[in-house]
Amino acid sequence: MNKLLFALPLLVGALAWPVAAESISLQQALSASLQHNPLLGGYQFRRAALAGEQTSAALRPELRLHSELENIAGSGDFSGVDGAELTLSFASIIELGDQRDARIQAVTARQQHLATEQRVAVLDLVAAVNYRFIALLAAQEQLQVQEQAQQLAHSLVASLNRRVEAGRAPKEELLRARAAEASANLQLGKTRQQVQLEMLKLSAYWADSSPDFTRASGDLLSLTNPAALADWQKRLANNPDLRLLADTTRLQAAELRKAEAQGQMTLGWNAGVRQLQASDEQALVLGVNIPLASGKRASGAISKARAEQDAAAFAEDSAKIQLEARLNQVYSEHTQALSALHSLRDQILPLLQEAYSATAAAFEQGRYSSLELAFAQRELLDTRAALIATALRAHETRIELERLTASAPLASTSLAETAP
Repeated sequence: MNKLLFALPLLVGALAWPVAAESISLQQALSASLQHNPLLGGYQFRRAALAGEQTSAALRPELRLHSELENIAGSGDFSGVDGAELTLSFASIIELGDQRDARIQAVTARQQHLATEQRVAVLDLVAAVNYRFIALLAAQEQLQVQEQAQQLAHSLVASLNRRVEAGRAPKEELLRARAAEASANLQLGKTRQQVQLEMLKLSAYWADSSPDFTRASGDLLSLTNPAALADWQKRLANNPDLRLLADTTRLQAAELRKAEAQGQMTLGWNAGVRQLQASDEQALVLGVNIPLASGKRASGAISKARAEQDAAAFAEDSAKIQLEARLNQVYSEHTQALSALHSLRDQILPLLQEAYSATAAAFEQGRYSSLELAFAQRELLDTRAALIATALRAHETRIELERLTASAPLASTSLAETAP
């Protein structure tokens, strides 16, 4: 039997697939998602709504024209319209306590909060697309391992079939090999379905239910050593969730100032001319109205706004502590994954590859049974699958580190065009 029949290349070389014309890169996936993701598209309507609210908040108190006709259709001297009095006047209010500025600042704070919220949504989308793209790469590499497993199982069946016919191996070994081949075929079909599912999950981020690509292009083992933990801790100040909480605190402060301004006294005034029909004379009319206990009526809104501001500040402080703990945990997981990856790729796999080659040679010489060869095959393939899973975990923790610190490399995407 051909000695190359059971030769299996190392996974390091297998992971560097040639890029097909119908492949998609991470940059292309990010660009498509940032341009066509339906969730991001809704922010333009919310910005337009706040722009209209800002226009309304900037308006000064309206001026009203008031007319009043008195002393008509009465009795005696006031019968008919001979004693009528017609008053025409303008009326408005005078806002005290910078109420207009407080309204404008509250809307401006909501606009800033929305801009930060959109930024967070963009970063979440970028992280999610990275996750799905890496998951697709891992599924593709797992598919290659399953294809190799199916090929090995088929070759082993063919070899044992010849040996059984020649009386050099028991039939039981052939039966076990055929069962292993059927199991490999079944697993191969499942893995192919998983690749298709991962492609659909990825294309869903740009609302495409029928992706026109057949694979993702990239090297799953392309990982660099991470920055020091102290560097990541310094970048934690850029965490988008912290910025959103800080904007929430500023928004609640603006709402508190607005509530306090609305509690200030508002003066109403009116001025006009009164026509005295009986004497055919005119006179000026002036009036002022002052609300009573306006401060007490606003006390509930002020207390509510103050409590919400305190709650926002407390949430911001609590989030900082939780994020620092999460950063330390993810960094530890990332370094552990990288260490395991290097050990699997540079030490364990080469040794198992060498052991498998020796077992395959001994099997051809009749010194080992098919059970020993199948065990060596399975041991090597399982380790390659473990390398894929470890690389996937290393990428996932790297993506989370970048999401926590808002330090993902986005310069090559269209983020600058879509983010506020």
